[in-house]
Amino acid sequence: MDWNALLMAYPQQTDVILGVKMLREKIERAMQDVDIPVIDLPCREMEDLTPFVPALAPACEQVWKDLTGAAPEFAMDEALKALAVKGDVPSMSEQDRERLDAITQNAFSRFLFLLRDKNGRLVPPAWHQGDCPFCGEYARIGFDEEDKRTLHCLSCGHAWRFPRLRCPSCGTSDHTNLGYFEAEGFEGVKVYYCRECMRYYKVVDRKARPSHDAETEDALTLELDDLARKENFS
Repeated sequence: MDWNALLMAYPQQTDVILGVKMLREKIERAMQDVDIPVIDLPCREMEDLTPFVPALAPACEQVWKDLTGAAPEFAMDEALKALAVKGDVPSMSEQDRERLDAITQNAFSRFLFLLRDKNGRLVPPAWHQGDCPFCGEYARIGFDEEDKRTLHCLSCGHAWRFPRLRCPSCGTSDHTNLGYFEAEGFEGVKVYYCRECMRYYKVVDRKARPSHDAETEDALTLELDDLARKENFS
C-alpha cells in the first residue's frame, strides 16, 4: 500500500489512514511469529477456513493487546471461528466489534498472502475465471499493459491473465451486454460492467496512468465503486 498516495488523495481522512497504517504494521510484526502451514488444497476448495484459526488467533490477540493495552475479554479463537463460518461472535461492545473486524480482516488478508506465497505450487499456471485460483475471491480490479490484461486478488495478492472481452463474473463474451464507463478525475481507469450478471470491476491502464499496486489503486478509485453501485452493479 502506498500510504503517501492515500494521504495526498484523501487529506481529510489523515487520521483514519494513519490508523490503518499503524494497524497493518502491528499485524505485520505479529505475523512474523506465525507458522505458515503447507496445505494440500487451495483455500477456494476448502469447506471452511477454521483449521487456520489456531495459527492466526495468537497474532490477533497480540495486536489487540498492542492496541488496547489489555487482553480481549473474550476468547479470540472462538471469535475467529465464528467469523470464519459467519456465525455469532461473542457478545461485546460496538467499539470492540469494530476493532475485532478491523484486526481479523487485515490479519487474515496478510495470512492468505503468506499462505499463497508458501503454497504457490497449488496455483495453476493458467486460469480463465474471474475468481482467484487460490482463495476464490472475486477480482475487483485489474491492469492493462501492452497486449494483456491481468486481474488482481485484493485478498491474497495473486494476479493472473484474463481475456479483455469476457466478463470475469459470469464468463459471457456477448459484446451487447459488456461495456465500460469513465469518470472525470480518474484518467486511465475504466469501470467494466456486464448487464447479464450486473457485476463490475475496475481496470487501470498502466500506459495512461502512473499506477500503484492493486490495493492502492483500489483505494484511490473508491468514487468509481460508488458510481457503479448507483447504476445497480455489484
